[in-house]
Amino acid sequence: MEFVIQKSDLVRELQTITGVVEKRATLPILANLLLETQAEGIRLGASDLEVTIRGTAKATIVKEGAVTLPAAKLHEIARSLPDAEVQFKLQDRSQVQISCERTRYKIAGQPPEEFPKFPEIDGSKGIELPGRALWEMIERVSFAITTEDPRYSLNGALVLIEKGKMTLVATDGHRLAFISRKADVDPPDGELKVIVPRKALGEVSKLSSDLSADEKIRFGKAGNHVFFTVGGHSLTSTVLEGNFPRYENVMPESCEVSVLLSTHELIDAVRRVSLLAADRLGRAVRVSLGKGKLELFSQTEMGEAQESLPVDYDGEEMEIGFNARYLIDFLSVVGTPSVHLELNPNKADEEGKKADAGDKPGQFRPEPAKGLEYRYIVMPMHL
Repeated sequence: MEFVIQKSDLVRELQTITGVVEKRATLPILANLLLETQAEGIRLGASDLEVTIRGTAKATIVKEGAVTLPAAKLHEIARSLPDAEVQFKLQDRSQVQISCERTRYKIAGQPPEEFPKFPEIDGSKGIELPGRALWEMIERVSFAITTEDPRYSLNGALVLIEKGKMTLVATDGHRLAFISRKADVDPPDGELKVIVPRKALGEVSKLSSDLSADEKIRFGKAGNHVFFTVGGHSLTSTVLEGNFPRYENVMPESCEVSVLLSTHELIDAVRRVSLLAADRLGRAVRVSLGKGKLELFSQTEMGEAQESLPVDYDGEEMEIGFNARYLIDFLSVVGTPSVHLELNPNKADEEGKKADAGDKPGQFRPEPAKGLEYRYIVMPMHL
């Protein structure tokens, strides 16, 4: 195998696909990328046995062949090279010589036969989704996917495609992000419903971040795999087993109290107040709502922090506790100048104490909605 490629094309493709490679691969070969010659250039592939990605980079093919090379080291070398043509030449025992102007490397690879087989999937059987819209939806729910919960089905987001509508839902058992929007989609069987792993969604988000409003993603399910085709890249992932939680039961039908808050003022206040929140309580912040103001408060043995924001509210006083990180996660991606905080309080007792939300979750919604039904539900913390 021998080919010549522009340094910029090589780096761009390596940046795109190396995210799938595990830093601590269970099998040594999984730390490598598969490079194969094709008529239009070099095809690169990566796999962790659950998620795979393949893409093509323009190159001049001198001699056909294939090899696998260490992904991290290849990426590091490529970024360090001069901005010029790079020559790859396969030598004996899967060793590859990399040349660029006056720079030479020899790097040990492994035979392509040792690399795991990629799933054989007919991408033409998928359905087209609006790429930019899907990217925006993934960005607004993926932060709520659990990274620790042992329930396998929670390690991904529910993707539901129905006639005329796309919906994504993610939860970690303490919070839930739901987003739905109208779209020109019509699944062959009426609906396509699948749980897509967190890692796969993250890679799809990366692939689609630069898409225009008119560009499409092809998406589908084949056996126990789900697949996405984004531009010149194809990504597959095993489907998570189990049933996704009945998220409808968590989402409040209505809320008695709703206040409109500035997104940037709220996130700045939460960040400041949480500096003195107790880590053992999940950085809990108490939110108190009273006439004309919303107060945030935290306290530890080190001290306390308090900040108030003006609100248009004239109801009874009430309070609720939230995990500060959960609020920051949402406010960082909501993408609107304002948000609604919506609550369903318990009644204050006869002694005139403040009402509280008890075990009732708080709900946040963006303002303006921008054609999205976007709801973020957070369970309260007992302070």
